[in-house]
Amino acid sequence: MDQIPCPDGYLLDARSPVANGHHALNEYLVRVEEAGWKIAIKEINGLKDKRLKLAVWKALIERMVWLRDNNSVSACLSPLRGLAERIEKWTLAPSEADLISILGPTADAARFLAPYTPVPHLFAYIDAKGLTAELAAAIRQFRTRVYDERLAVNQVSLQLFRSRLDMLAWRDEWTPVDLKRCWSEQIRADFRAMQGEQRDNWRRLLYSIHGDEGTRPAPKWSAAADLAIQSIGRDAFNTRLSAWLSPLQKGTTHRLSREGSFLLRSFIWLAQKADHPALTARVAEIAQVEFKPKPNGEKVLRAAAEAAGLPGPSLPAPPAPPRFEELASRALSAVAPSLGGRVDVGPEIVYVRGALDTYELHIAGGAIYRQSDGRRIEVQSQLPPALPIPLHAGGGVIELVKNILILADDANNATALKLC
Repeated sequence: MDQIPCPDGYLLDARSPVANGHHALNEYLVRVEEAGWKIAIKEINGLKDKRLKLAVWKALIERMVWLRDNNSVSACLSPLRGLAERIEKWTLAPSEADLISILGPTADAARFLAPYTPVPHLFAYIDAKGLTAELAAAIRQFRTRVYDERLAVNQVSLQLFRSRLDMLAWRDEWTPVDLKRCWSEQIRADFRAMQGEQRDNWRRLLYSIHGDEGTRPAPKWSAAADLAIQSIGRDAFNTRLSAWLSPLQKGTTHRLSREGSFLLRSFIWLAQKADHPALTARVAEIAQVEFKPKPNGEKVLRAAAEAAGLPGPSLPAPPAPPRFEELASRALSAVAPSLGGRVDVGPEIVYVRGALDTYELHIAGGAIYRQSDGRRIEVQSQLPPALPIPLHAGGGVIELVKNILILADDANNATALKLC
């Protein structure tokens, strides 16, 4: 068997069906050493061949499983994990067979390589082409294997991941409908009974809800929903939505799953935009429904009260909480005002300029990368906990600020910075 040694020690079978992906990975690792991680990641992101990029993804999973079993402290792990984060955002064209073949190995590597990467690609494929029994079964198995896995990642990212998996499970037409489980199960039943063009049009609307919606409808989602509603027909949409919302009457109690809450809140936004008398009345009733479990209904009740213009005495409407980067910036100003100009806090990444190097802190996953070579860094020292950080700053902000302070003074904290 012809085997080709790779920069990380992996022995590549020249006849591998994703050999081209492994060669591209090798080139990426070489470029990290030659030109630094930022240039290398830019170059591999810039590849135009979608099939080659898909092969890179498959090869990356194979490579990470091999490194887990054979060299779990390899210096190549950091740039490879950084690549996985980028693949999550790539625009690809995987087939159903591609997605099915990726899910199993991704679950195998879940504790070593975060399993987030397939999810946006699953949504993109299913939104465009629908869901088959074979793909649904693969997603079901993937969800079972990774949902409760102990992943060393940011809790916000983990909750978002689970929310998206819940929405994929809601779409599964090969699992039983349980009307007692959640209000939204009736929608699953009705959708399964639809045929032809009606089914396609409603699928576009229902499948546009991914479980990652914010506190307000995103403009991109609203535009896509409007197009779907035009295809359904405004009158048909209003009639069907009014029927789905009709059980949610003032003073009633209903079971509401997490995925049901995502659907219901989206429907409230669509009903508000429709400005239809019957739907407006339905939304006002929802604001006075009791949902169980209670946490699943909190955002729904808030959205309904706001849409109906109700104050909701049992549903206070606090001002929007400050964004994470705002909290971090305030905390830094309180702790170390002298860091001005050396720390740039963005919505996803914090850039810290120390005396020895510049560092990237990824807020969602907590990963830290050294810009000079793309190597991942782990901070193994802790500053004294008694920092003058605002009380409203959560534990994640406190941990982030501590890491920033250590990295900003990297010359004196070099022993605390370990390569992963």
